[in-house]
Parts: sequence; structure tokens; C-alpha cells
Amino acid sequence: MNCKLTVFWRQIGCFALISMQMAVGAATLAAEPNPRDWPNWRGPQKNSTSTEKGLVDHWDPSGGAGSNLIWKNTELAGRSSPIVLRGKLYTICRDQADTKNDGEKVVCADAETGEILWEHRFNVYISEVPDTRVGWSSCVADPATGRIYAQGVCGYFCCLDGETGKLIWDHSLHEEYGLISTFGGRTNVPVVFDDLVLTSAVVVGWGDAPKWDNLAIPAHRFFAFDKATGELRWLAGTNLAPFDTTYSTPFVGVVGGQAELIFGSGDGGVWALQPRTGKRIWWYPFSRRGINVSPLVTSDGHVYMGHSEENVEGSTMGSLVSLDGTMSGDLLGKELWHDFGVMIGKSSPLEIDGRIYAVDDGAKLYVFDAETGEQIARKALGASMRSTPVYADGKIYLCTNGGRWYVLKPTDDGVEIVDKMRLDPDQCNGSPAISNGRIYLPTSEAIYCIGDLDRQPAADPLPAELSEEPIASDTKPAQLQLIPYDVALEPGDEQTYHVRLFNSRGQLLRTVPADECTFSVDGPGSVSSDATYVAPSSAGHECALVTCQFGDLTDSARVRIVPPLPWEFDFNDAELAPLTWIGGRVRWVVKQENGEQFLAKRTILPTPRNPNNKLGTHSYLWMGSPKLSNYTIQAYVLLTEEEGHMPDIGLINSGYEFTIRAQNGMLRLSTWTTSDHRVSAVSQFTPDPGVWYTMKFSVTPSGDRATAQGKIWPRGTEEPDDWTVEIVDQSPNLHGTPGIFGNSPEAEIYLDNVMVTPN
Repeated sequence: MNCKLTVFWRQIGCFALISMQMAVGAATLAAEPNPRDWPNWRGPQKNSTSTEKGLVDHWDPSGGAGSNLIWKNTELAGRSSPIVLRGKLYTICRDQADTKNDGEKVVCADAETGEILWEHRFNVYISEVPDTRVGWSSCVADPATGRIYAQGVCGYFCCLDGETGKLIWDHSLHEEYGLISTFGGRTNVPVVFDDLVLTSAVVVGWGDAPKWDNLAIPAHRFFAFDKATGELRWLAGTNLAPFDTTYSTPFVGVVGGQAELIFGSGDGGVWALQPRTGKRIWWYPFSRRGINVSPLVTSDGHVYMGHSEENVEGSTMGSLVSLDGTMSGDLLGKELWHDFGVMIGKSSPLEIDGRIYAVDDGAKLYVFDAETGEQIARKALGASMRSTPVYADGKIYLCTNGGRWYVLKPTDDGVEIVDKMRLDPDQCNGSPAISNGRIYLPTSEAIYCIGDLDRQPAADPLPAELSEEPIASDTKPAQLQLIPYDVALEPGDEQTYHVRLFNSRGQLLRTVPADECTFSVDGPGSVSSDATYVAPSSAGHECALVTCQFGDLTDSARVRIVPPLPWEFDFNDAELAPLTWIGGRVRWVVKQENGEQFLAKRTILPTPRNPNNKLGTHSYLWMGSPKLSNYTIQAYVLLTEEEGHMPDIGLINSGYEFTIRAQNGMLRLSTWTTSDHRVSAVSQFTPDPGVWYTMKFSVTPSGDRATAQGKIWPRGTEEPDDWTVEIVDQSPNLHGTPGIFGNSPEAEIYLDNVMVTPN
């Protein structure tokens, strides 16, 4: 048994009985939901409530007889909220912290004992997320299959077998689709619905015009993947040029007879989309910053949402709103009620017996009448709050960010404190989970399993799932979906599409055979009558739209054609950055000086929402497949200077970054730029403004390591023999797309003659 695992047993007989019951529950899980499972961080009802009974009121973290602490595992410590399915606990943790192998991992533990069963480790690469923010997201389980889905802080997204940890499929969302890995670490939590798994982020894709769905302009967007294969069904989002990123976990379920995906957006609005199609249902402008609270949706279709930023209306900060989720269109001015001035910005609300319980950012608990919004009570619990309370067995269980643990009982005039204590030095960012008579509390120091082995787990049945309106009441085709939505191919590759037909409510009517449709291509390549697209064998870096028509309905799918190496881009005949470059047409424009054309990274990109917009001055662009390996990227770069400020420029190769940090007077080679411990190398270098340099960056994988080497010299002079900086990585990135990093808040960056060649 793991030496860091402390297990407190009092009755082995009880353990055997509970284990047998859990085994029976696992065998029958596919038939009906188990009310004692906790498959996502907000529980089986997606509202942080449980039907379990007989939970303990008191526990002692020091352990021992009568402590009600069953086990404590420090290896499961972190900020992620755990989930429990089929007797197993899943969470996301930092791996090998403060070492050169620092990374992230999905961990599976036995929910009965806390013993770690398997781990799925992955690197944090090309990200500026602080190492203390790893594990911001949470796993989600699919009760129908037992599979686990997880999103890492850098945009790595995976599907795992819940029993063995075997990788089923994965995506590098930033390299493939342009997900922004945020500086602060905000990472979204996936949700499962029908045959889909959905996750989101602020995304900057490829394609600069309405023809290409404006994906080159940043927006908070959702990816809808086939949960079995990882195939992208749709990609859609909210207003362009959002204020910031977000980590609002969506609610997905039936509201007023229609399936809805409800979430807080980076554009400051509350939104509802059809989960199967991405079509907008309703929206509500709420905040002048991104929203991080997860919506509370009740059985009557009411939606409760909070934030702690500046309100859209007035000059106050923070508010809590009640909306009618059965409506459609713009809900501004149609609120059921709206309480201004409450800072509900991180902890999501609860509904208990017609009352809303919400904890503000300063750990004050508010109680509201759910129908009227009348404030019934307020109680101070601590200094700050990040996690969300859970309700079960007639009690509210919560832990403040400072480690103050409470068990509260709702009363007519507020709450009664049943138990409280201080966990020290624990901090709590994740929310408790409840499963099989146990409470699982995640903190910065450990996960604690709290319960009484003498009590047999019990739970009332889950409330019946709300049903969608019968498809028979709306059989008229209203939406067409061509799948997959976005693919990257090499010249000569083929892609076969399939077509789905939906009604106006986003319900699947049927899969449409290819011979009932008409297909066409805008751009290079051809598409056959059996819906197979073929990229030209002689294609360069080009894009195409494949369009399907069925009756009066049409839909299009996007194709990027990226040839094998070598590549060369000199921009002499270009009007814009290559269309295939993800993020290449947001900030980068073609300029000409002294008869030479090159790309320039702008400092300001005005938008109607923000005429002085500097978002995106710190950004990445991606050139090709994340499966590329063993190559060298080289480019000419020039840094301008404005009022003593110079920008930063970097080349990306296989998940590594070779960067001129002009203001710091250095060259830096790294893979996780903000980690002080992950492998990296630096060399002193102060670039002269207005001078062209040649940067060259090579990564060579070899077995269980990779060697990354970078050099720089003035353009037009002889290349030096020696590499300027070099690292040998024992936890290597073995592949990854070429790319460019640029940080240009005050002064522009120039880029020319980009070459990518095999080693």
C-alpha cells in the first residue's frame, strides 16, 4: 500500500459488505443511473445535491477511532473536484511537482480505500499557466460506458477507459483548433450528453471571413465531439472578441421540453445552445467580464446565475439573476428577478426547498426566496470562497478557500451551524463529492474520505429525468449537420462525410444517406456522390469548404490541406497570412518596406466592443499537424521599439518554444514557460531594434528523450556552428506542430522566410 496513504479501518466486515453492494451497483449501472454515484463535479442531478441519507455530521482530520475519517491521501491533493463512478474516484493532479518532469495527470483511486489504481500522465506544453494552477478542471464520467473525459490546462483533451486508464482517443485542442491556454489557468470542464462530450474555451481558429465562420476571430466556443471516437460534430460559440476567458461548467439537460446547454460565457453573457447542433436558443447580457459561476437550473426551467464583475446595467459590481430558461432570444429586460451588489463570482448556487443558497467571493452565505429574490438571510463563514457547497441528508456541506469546514442545516430564518472546524494549512478550491455514504473533500493537501463504516449506504431514488417534447410533434427537417466539421488532410487524402438531420428543437430525425444529398466543393479537391472528399495530390497549403444540400437545407464542413515537409513561406506574393495557419489572420498582416514583403504582428486590433483592444497581442499561431516530429523550423525575425519597449518573438517546435525575451535580455528554450522547475535553458541576448535576425530551432526525439536546440545570428551573416541554447528532456514531447509565439503590446514584430524542414 502507498506509504503516503493513511487508511483508518474499524470494521473489515462492513468494508466487505459495502464492496459487495458497490459491485452489484456497478453491474447494473448501464441499466439505470445509480443515485450513489457522483459522475460529474455537480453530482448526478447536475445541481450539487444528493439523495443519500445517513451521512456524518462531524469528523476529525487527525484520524483515529471515532474520527469518521476513513482515509486521507496526500497524492490526490490539488484544486480539482473529484468524481466517483462504479466504486472508483477520479481527479486531476499535478505530477512530479517541482521537478524537471513537472506535469499533469488524471488519477484513478479506489473510492473505498484511497489506493491509487492507475494514472494517465501528460505534459503541460506551450502554456503560460502557473504550475500552481494545474488541475483547474475536473473529470467527467459517462455512466453508460464508464469512460472518463478530462481537459488539461494546456488544452490536452482525452477519453480514457475508466477501468484501466487506457487511452481511447485524445486531442491537442490548442494545436488543432486554436484553444487559448490562459495565463491564469482557467480551464473548462467537459460534459456528456447523449453520444456527445462537449467542452469549451476561448478559441482562435483559421478562416477570416463569414465564409469560414469567422473562426479566426476569438470567441468563447464549444467543441462537440463524438464521445466514442473523438470526431468533431460542431464548433460554435458566443459573441466575437470576448472580454476574457471563463471556467463556467455548463448545465446540459432538458428545459421546458427542449435539450439545452446553458453556461456563462467569456463575453459576459448567460447563453443556451442546442447541445446536438450548437444552434443558439437564448442569451442574456449579464457582466462586463467573463462569467465563472456554473448555472443552477431547476425543474421548473428557472436558471440562477451569479457574477462578481461590473454589471451590464448601472455601476454596481456583482449580482445574482433568475431567468426563465424556457424562453428564446434576447432575455435582457425579461429577468424573473435580479439582485445587484452580491459578489457571487466563483461558487455556484444551490436550490433547497424553494430557496437559493449562494456563497459570495468573501465567503458570506446568502439565502434568497427562489421565486421572488427576496433576501432572507446572510451569514459570514470566512474570508474567501472558491468551491461550491453540496446538499444531502438535510444538510449543506462546504469548505471555504481558507479551509474552514462547515455542516449547516437550513432553518426558517437562515441556517444553523451543525459542525465547523479549521483545516490548516489546507486551502480548498474544489468541491466535495458524495458517494456511497461518504463525503470526499479535496484540498491543497489531500483528499479526505469522510464517513462512518458502521452505517450502511442508503439513498432515495433520483428524481425522474425531464423528457424532451416527442419528436413526433415536430418532424419537419430544420437543420442539417455535415460531419466531421473540421479536418486537416495531406494532399491526396480522403475524408468521407456523414449527414444528420434535425428538427427545430435540435432533435435528431435521422441520418441521411449520401444518395439523398447533393455535395459540392468550394476550393481545391473534389467530392463524390458517396460523400467522399479527395484532396488534390498536388495541393499546397490550401483550404476548402465541402457543402451538402438536402432539399432547402445546407451545411458546410471545413478542410485544411497541409502538405508534408519541407515548407517555405516568403510572403512575397501574399496579401494575407496563410489561411491554413490557425491564429495567423488575427494579429498578423502583410507589410512592405524597401521592396520586401513580410508579416507584421499588430499591437491593437479594434473591435466594435473594444476600439482599443489589446487582447491577442500575446498569442500563438499554429501551422500544421500536431503529429509532426523530428524537424527544424527557421525564420527571419525583427523587433521594433516604441518608447523603450520591445516585443517578444518565439519559434515553436514539437511542444517546445525558442524565444527572444527582449525586455529580459535573454534567449529562452522551454516547453512550459511559466514553470520554474520544468526543463529549460537560457542565454543572455539583447536584440537590436530594427535589425533582422535568423532564428533556427531543431527538436530531435530519440527513444524516451528529446533534444531541443536553438541558435540566432544576424541575417546575412554566416551561421554559427554551435547551438546557443540546448535542453535534453527526460519527459519529452515527441511531436507537435510548428508555430510562432508573439507578444507585442507596444511594438510590432516582423516575420519573414519561414522554413520547416525534416531533420
